[in-house]
Amino acid sequence: MARETQAVLAAADSEWLDEMVKNLKDELQSQLNRVRQASPKPEEDEAKMRASDARTLAALERTLERLVRLEQERAAVRESKVARHADGARAALERRLDKLLEPRKPRKASGKPQR
Repeated sequence: MARETQAVLAAADSEWLDEMVKNLKDELQSQLNRVRQASPKPEEDEAKMRASDARTLAALERTLERLVRLEQERAAVRESKVARHADGARAALERRLDKLLEPRKPRKASGKPQR
């Protein structure tokens, strides 16, 4: 029962993390759009605006790098889970087939003559 609970929690964590990754991607896209659409205000110096954009883009770049690294790690975990599950399923199927295909063992002689 504890193993099933862990599987449910892991699935919930995975779903939550998938949702957070999606939200983060959406937020990065909206911030990038804001930087693209921003135009300097008359009272702002264009150099200050560029510096601000550069800082924002640097922060977005770092966040995106972390996001990519996280996605790669999660993909590796998913692949290993699939491989482990496939290996276990394959082994179980082999055992079942071996059982079905093993030659029937002859019955023990009971000492009675056969008819």
